[in-house]
Order: sequence, then structure tokens, then C-alpha cells
Amino acid sequence: MTGFRMNKIESKWLQSKWLIIASLLLNLFLIGSIAGGAYKLFVNNQTSKVGQNALRFAAENLSLEQQRQFKKTLRQARREAKPLLATANEARTEVRKLIAAPSFDRQAVEVVLAKTREADRAVRMKIEVTMLNYAETLSAEDRQKFADGLAKKGPLREPPIMMLKDN
Repeated sequence: MTGFRMNKIESKWLQSKWLIIASLLLNLFLIGSIAGGAYKLFVNNQTSKVGQNALRFAAENLSLEQQRQFKKTLRQARREAKPLLATANEARTEVRKLIAAPSFDRQAVEVVLAKTREADRAVRMKIEVTMLNYAETLSAEDRQKFADGLAKKGPLREPPIMMLKDN
């Protein structure tokens, strides 16, 4: 009878021992994951720059007030362009439907694609005119800073240099 109790106690201790080891390993893994994520977040300077190629960031070299004014001007232009954006999005949806249709009608797709291009071009023109109107209000020095920002951000930025490999 005592041997049975001893085996039972030893069995419980062995189970507890493995649970403690598994728990420690899991905690170590979690701590390592959190530490690695924190390291990437705080040490890597690139994380703050990701996704900042939008036109609104072209004014980042200007004063805070000028940046606010530019962002406000862009917001207003985008509000005014909403119907054009909606037209372009509807046309894109229509293009996808026409391409997926059982019978392919190339002429219909081309007509809708032309509608999409026209709406996209109108939106771009609206944003460009807004940008020019804003640039017109800046001093020569601020326009130079703005031009430097445009070289790095927005649709007028310089394309990245691509290395072509010989095959």
C-alpha cells in the first residue's frame, strides 16, 4: 500500500515538474518575442518612415503652420474630388465585372477603362492645381524646401534607382 502511495506521489511530482518546465519555456518564448518586437519597434528608425510617401508629407520641411495649411488645402481638394473618386471606383468595379463576364466584350471594357482614366486624370489635375496654388503662396526659400519635399514624397517624387541585372 505504501508503495502505491509513493508511486502516486512520485507520479504527481513528475507531472508537476513537466508542467513547470513547459510553463517556463512558454514564458521564455513570450518574453523573447516581446523583447524582439520592442527592439524592432524602437531601434529600427525605418518604422517611423514607412508609408510616408503621400503628398501631404512633401511639406515636412516647412513650418508647422505651413504644414497644417497644406494638409488643410489637400483635405479640401480631396473633398471636392470625392465624386470623381467615386466615379473612378465604380468604373473599376465595372471593368472587373466585364472581364469576368461569360462573354468578353473588349469594346465595352475599353469604354469603361477610358472612363476610369478620365476620372483619375481629373482627380490628379485637381490635386496638382491645389498644390500649385499652395506653392504660389510660399516665399522662394519655402518653395525650394517644398520642391525638395516633392522630390521625396508624393506623386512627383523621384523614382527609386533600379539596378538592372544581366541575365
